[in-house]
This record gives sequence, structure tokens and C-alpha cells, in this order.
Amino acid sequence: MTTIAVIFISSIAVFIFSYDGAADVPHTHVKEWTDSRIDTIYLEHNGGEFIETEALEIAININGNRYTYSSPQIYANLGNKSSWELGDRIEINTDSEWNVDIKDEDEINVYLIDRPSRKVFQNLRLSTKESANSGWHTPQGSAVDTSEGGSAILLHVQKENDGLYTSYHPPVSQNDNTYEEFNFGLSAAIWRENITSVTLKLVYSGNNNTCEQIKLKLWDESSGTWQQQNLPEHTSFTAYSTDLSSYINNTTDLENLKIQLVATGNAGASTTNLHVDYTALYVS
Repeated sequence: MTTIAVIFISSIAVFIFSYDGAADVPHTHVKEWTDSRIDTIYLEHNGGEFIETEALEIAININGNRYTYSSPQIYANLGNKSSWELGDRIEINTDSEWNVDIKDEDEINVYLIDRPSRKVFQNLRLSTKESANSGWHTPQGSAVDTSEGGSAILLHVQKENDGLYTSYHPPVSQNDNTYEEFNFGLSAAIWRENITSVTLKLVYSGNNNTCEQIKLKLWDESSGTWQQQNLPEHTSFTAYSTDLSSYINNTTDLENLKIQLVATGNAGASTTNLHVDYTALYVS
């Protein structure tokens, strides 16, 4: 039995260090967990650099047996996206891929490999459940659109790429009372006071040259003021992520957080439309 254990440990060491290479590899935070009920491994991009899928390979060691998830498989898993970005989740079903059932007591290690350098840049040891107080949290409070003919409901922004989205019609003259608003309505009790990072993700689009200006406003309860950022215009649904930690940094701020889109339409445009497909907070 001792001999078997030594061989097993040595094989892992050889596997890891055989990929040693250049130091210029991605610096990315990954959240990982498994669900043994459906034999699935989850890897979620949780911050840091985006990774080109053609430069990424995933090696998985389950109880000493090695399996490979290739770049083309990662590309397809992400819905044919060429990069792995903040909030994107890779879901690998080990039963359908390799006819392997996952059990709660299994030892599972995942190695993220930078293909150009052949270097392991993340070594992840998986657990069998996702932490209840981590992950992306969509709005639960309310959705309001005050524009003429506009429409916003929570269901339309709680899942990405589901064909549902809001419709906001910005006025052609600036008016801060015409907006689209999402109240997150989160209960911050599960975080207590241990909030270190808050990231907002917003997926939105507009018609070509629809808006002269798009403002993202965020309510900061501690200061009693709206914080503001300018957003670029996109003609197809595009993800925008921003770190809110400098002003949303305690449970009071988090529980009272709401965001608004306030835009000014282009007078020369035939229609002025702005759509939100998805918005969520990542809290850690």
C-alpha cells in the first residue's frame, strides 16, 4: 500500500512540473466546486485577467486518473466565446465526457494550463458544494423604467442570453428623472461584516448611435449620494464590469444598493433604445 501511495504522489508531481515554462501566464481568480449528484465540475471566472480560450487547457485528476479538457471543448462550453471572462462559468460533466461518476469523497484536482508556455497557472482542489454567500446575485427588489413606452421587469435581467431584456427609451434632452432602475434588495446577513469586494456586471446594448451619453448611477447609502460612471455605447449585448468596493463596502451599503441607467438620446437617431439583458453583483 505504501508503494502505491508513493507512485501516485510522484505521478502528480511529474505531471505538474512537466508543464513548467515562462512566467508570463494569466493572473486570474477562479471559483471552483463540484456537484456529485449530476457529476459536474464548475469553474467560474471570478476576477483578474480574461483568458483566450485557444490558450487554455484544463487537466483534471480524479482519484489519480488524469483527464484533459481541450481548448475547442472550452470554446464550445462557453457558447463559442473566444475568451473566458468575468462571471463566465465552465461546466464539465464528467459522466458524459469520460464516463466517470463523481462521489463526495473523491479527490479532485484541476490544473489550468497556459498552452503557449505549457505552464500550470492554477492548481485547484475541489469541494462538493458552492459557498452559500459567494457567487453572482441578481436584483431581487424591483425594476422600474420611467421612460415613455419603456419596460423593465426583474425576470428580464436575472439570466444572461435567454432572449429576455428590458427596453429603455432615453429622451433626446437630458432628464435625470427618466431612467431605468434596478433595486438589488439583498439581505446582507449572510456576509455579516466580512465584505472585501463588490463587483457589478451589466450586460446591455443599444441601437447604432442611439445615445449621446449613458450614465450608470449607483446609490451609496453611507454617503447618501449617487456615484456615477459613464458607459460606452454598444450595438450588441456586451458585458461591462466595475469594482464598487471603494464605496459599497459594508452591509448597509449592500442592502440598500440600487443602480440606474440615465441616458440622453441622439436627436438625429430614428429610434432611441437601450436594453439590459443581465445585471448581477459578485460579493466576497
